[in-house]
Parts: sequence; structure tokens; C-alpha cells
Amino acid sequence: MREDYRMYIDGLEQAMNYIEEKSKLGSVPGLDNIIELLNRLGNPEQHIRCMHIAGTNGKGSIFSYVQTALCEAGYKVGRYVSPTIFDYLERFQLSNAGQSYNMPEQTFVDILNEVAGKVSDMEKEGLPSPTAFEIETAVAYMYFEKEAVDIALIECGMGGRLDATNVFASNLMSVLASISFDHMQFLGETIPEIAYEKCGIIKENSICISAPQPDDAMSVIEACCREKNTELIVVDEADIELLGMDELGSDFIYKDKRYHLALPGECQLINASVAIEVLDKLKKTGERPIDIEGALAHTSWPGRFTVISKKPLMIVDGAHNEAAWKYLADTLNKHFTKKQFVFIIGVLRDKEYDKMVEILSPLMKRAITITPESPRALDKETLRQLILDKGVECITADDADAACREAIAWTGHSDDRAVMICGSLSFLRSYLEYFKI
Repeated sequence: MREDYRMYIDGLEQAMNYIEEKSKLGSVPGLDNIIELLNRLGNPEQHIRCMHIAGTNGKGSIFSYVQTALCEAGYKVGRYVSPTIFDYLERFQLSNAGQSYNMPEQTFVDILNEVAGKVSDMEKEGLPSPTAFEIETAVAYMYFEKEAVDIALIECGMGGRLDATNVFASNLMSVLASISFDHMQFLGETIPEIAYEKCGIIKENSICISAPQPDDAMSVIEACCREKNTELIVVDEADIELLGMDELGSDFIYKDKRYHLALPGECQLINASVAIEVLDKLKKTGERPIDIEGALAHTSWPGRFTVISKKPLMIVDGAHNEAAWKYLADTLNKHFTKKQFVFIIGVLRDKEYDKMVEILSPLMKRAITITPESPRALDKETLRQLILDKGVECITADDADAACREAIAWTGHSDDRAVMICGSLSFLRSYLEYFKI
């Protein structure tokens, strides 16, 4: 008889210690472990209707729009998302009766105990231990099964084909956010290779909805959908007309209908259009009426071009790879031309931070570098030197309080000066909490 894991994992602190220990296993692409674990748990994923999303940028924003709309339409919605900003338990969300909340601590501890018991059994039998992400995925699927959600919104952690989330025999639809370079050590060095991995979530005889993609990615997607006899719907940027954008949001037309977004940023026009196609397809099934326009107008997604102060203007954005940095640069160049920005910036050392500096430094009037609270963080002094080499005045700061004080002092509350905080999602919590967002 295995030990009683309720004696081992007794409360959230011990639960987090357990997850932290399993995090040392790193990322191990492949489905054997998660399939074995779910089999031992009674295959909860078989009792969930899901929408599955993969892609490099925009996954969280697209499903935020979808989550808001479905919740307001009366669906009971589960959502599995990573990374999180405020709270570890954000990754397990439930929306019901117009309200959204994270999995309660005791529920997480109870489910994790059950999962940990099966993990222990696997280890005792000489099988590899599931990784932290595989364990979290099993917890999410058990939670959504127990709650009998109407629809679960499942976000790939990395890639798609071999991602631990990809264990469904079928789904309501597969969604592909924008595909670009990221996690190349796992997914491949070329866009077609990365697209092939992302397309692994597409199911036979189903529906796939995609953001606009590079031509070499789209050819892979089209071939996959033909092979699997799956309907492909692709957002066409020609159908998007921007009417206006500022720090408070955007107004745009998509396929002759007008929408307002509370989320500004060039990339949100595409993300919202993908969400519109997802919701329109579901709406046509006639299950429940869905107010797409209303949901888009007040969807929030902290850390994605989020205004944390209006005077001085301070914006937080989680752009963390080349494509996202380019979107951020485009937004600032097109819609904030009258602003001089001081950047508070930090990055992880396994990201292409040299490209980040290349893309963003032309927009920096000044910069303040920080070291994110992560074992993968790039040291602030190293980043400072890269920015100095671009001819930008740059200093370092020890924490969010010091960085914000320096940045605000520089702006002098002038209308033509603003603050941009970006580089990684890993350190945004401190800045959002600093301004009580």
C-alpha cells in the first residue's frame, strides 16, 4: 500500500514544495508519461469538451476574449493557462454565473494529493516521474472533470504535438495563435518545423481557426488540415480596419462589424479577430446566444499592454520574444509618436535579448534595467551594457519600487514623457501590484 499523500502534502506550502521539486526535472517533450498518469487517474480528459490553442504569441489574449464571452453567455468554463503573473493558482481557472476565480487552495491540495499518489506508484514501478507541467496538466483535467465544465479552454505549454496538454482524441476546435520563433531548442530552427509542432493539436474531421501566419507556416497548416479533413478558417488582415487606438483601447472593424477593445496594442486586433471567429463558429451551433461585441469591449488581461498609471502614463507589457517585441515597437511607433519613453526592462537569459535590444532601443529615451526574480534571469548589468552600446542612457535598479521612483522622477509628470515596463512576464507582478492593478 502506498503512503497516504494527504499526510505528505498538507496545505498549499507543501503542495508548492512538491511542485518545485518536480520542476527540477525540467521540460521533457513527449506524451508517454502524461498518458500513463491520466490512465491511472481514470482518464478525466475523456469527459471534457475542450478548445485547444497553440502558437507563439497571443494564446492568452485570444482565450481571455473567449472566456469572457462564454462566461457571460452562461457557460461553465474551465481555463488552463501558463505562465501566471499574480498567483500560481491562476493557471487553474473556473468561470461560472458571470464570475471567474482561481482554483481554491484546498481543492488544489486535495487533487494534487490524488495525482501525487499515482506519480509515486509510477516511480515505484520504475517508470519516469512525470514533470511538474505534466502533473499540473493532470490536476487541471481532474478539476475540470469534477466541476463538470461545459467547455475547457486549454493552452499548450510549449509546442503542441508533444505538449502534455495534447491528449484529447477530439476537441470542439483547434486554435492557432501567431507562430514565430521561440523555444527553438525543442521545436526546431525554422518556421515550418515550429508550425509542424504547433499543428499537432489539430484533430481529424474537426475545425481549425488560425491567426494570419507567415507563408511557410501557413503552407504547413493547410497541408495538415487537408490531411485530417479539417475545416480551416484563417483571419485575413485585409478584413481588419483600425479606426483608432490609444492607451485606453482600440476601435476597429472586422468583416464589416465594429468592435471596441479595452486592450490596446497592434497585436490585439488580430487576437480579437481570431476570438471572433472562434465565438462565431460556436454561436452558429445554436447552443447559447453569445454577445461577442459586449465581451470584447471589457475583456481584461493584465500584463498585456496594461496601463498602470495615466499621469505619468505607465504601461506594462509582457512581450518576451522577437515577434512580440516587434508588435510592441509597431504600436509605439504608430500610436504613441508624441511620447518619449523611459523603459524599465528585464529579460530571461535564454531569450534572444540581443534582438530585443536591437528592436526596442530606438524607442528608448532612457532605460532602467532590472534582474527578474527567476533562476533564468539575465543580470541587469549585462543588459545595461547592451543598451549603453546602442547609445541609450541607462541605469540599473534593485527592485520595482526603486525602478518606478527613478522612472517617475524622470517623467516629471510631463504629458510628453511616459514609462514602458517590458521584457518578460516573469517580473510584472511587482509593478502591477505597485499600482494595485
